[in-house]
Amino acid sequence: MRQLRVLGFGVAMILTAGLSIAMILAGAGVLSLSSVWGFLDTVSGSILVILVGSALLLVAVYFLIQLANERLNAAWFHHEGDGGRIDLSPIAVKEFIAGILREEIGLDRFRILLRHQANGVGITVRTTLRLDQHVTEVGERIQRELAEHVADRTGVDVSDVTVLVRSIRASESGIKETSRDETNS
Repeated sequence: MRQLRVLGFGVAMILTAGLSIAMILAGAGVLSLSSVWGFLDTVSGSILVILVGSALLLVAVYFLIQLANERLNAAWFHHEGDGGRIDLSPIAVKEFIAGILREEIGLDRFRILLRHQANGVGITVRTTLRLDQHVTEVGERIQRELAEHVADRTGVDVSDVTVLVRSIRASESGIKETSRDETNS
């Protein structure tokens, strides 16, 4: 695979260097554009244009893949351990947070958003609470538990935890009782 990448780099370098030199020579008047256009009107010229266009398209796709890889690598969370670097994917961090929200706090409806920040990760939890839950108590517990456990167990510092309560719903048994009362009326 590495040899293929090196070959690809070499071809891309030769292609872009050749095109840039040809453009500079044509712009300086050293290379006659009329002779170039005459050659391009032949079958050989058309084949060369198709090959160069295809190669340039492959170079563009390569750079698009590199850009996507760079964005993916930037999304990972890093921790320098004693033996080297430890990387965590955003999915792994979200799964860990979801486990804390379910097991430690007892939430069943939530959405987790992560933000990279200079001093760690910013966490936003959007949730729905039950009528019997106190918003401020649950919100502060979420903040405290996530700040403590995420930093302690993953090594990723938590810069802030924002809790957004999207709605407050009645308990499932309360919904069923209301439905039965309405049907009996």
